[in-house]
Amino acid sequence: MNNYILMLIIIVGLTACGGGGESSSPVPDTPSSDSGNSGSDDDSNSGNDDSNSDDDDASDDSGSDTIMSDLVIDKSFALKTDVNLLIDAKISASNVRAYLNVCQAVAETGKADYQNCVLRKPLVNGELSQQVVLSRQDIALVAEIWLYDTNPEPLRFQWQFEEDSTQQKFEIRY
Repeated sequence: MNNYILMLIIIVGLTACGGGGESSSPVPDTPSSDSGNSGSDDDSNSGNDDSNSDDDDASDDSGSDTIMSDLVIDKSFALKTDVNLLIDAKISASNVRAYLNVCQAVAETGKADYQNCVLRKPLVNGELSQQVVLSRQDIALVAEIWLYDTNPEPLRFQWQFEEDSTQQKFEIRY
């Protein structure tokens, strides 16, 4: 019974406090113009002879009228940030079983961040060639080749975007 009374008091208290929805005082959507406030401005600025204040207010209002359709974008800019990357891996020992992870690099260690991988596949006959799409250019990748039989540590290879290259390619050779 005491629990029900306590719950009722808490519910009433929370309801009385409200959810923080709307404000009781309305906020104007547009800035006020100088013509409606000219009488009150003269009274408050009677001792101040600042003639530049009207010019500053007018320049502030002109910037708020910019809309998206007013933007001009160069035709050569395609508004795309994705990057096509060809991953080409070959190891010399084609009879050795191997697995390839291509992931984002952890900045501090240079190791692969296994939560952010773009490709995870076995090498078939020591080769793999696959096209992937990256979401942006500033991603640093690390490829790790895990050899099943011989090495407990992976072979690591680094890649970063090359601005002067028309085709992005991550060549992995061992």
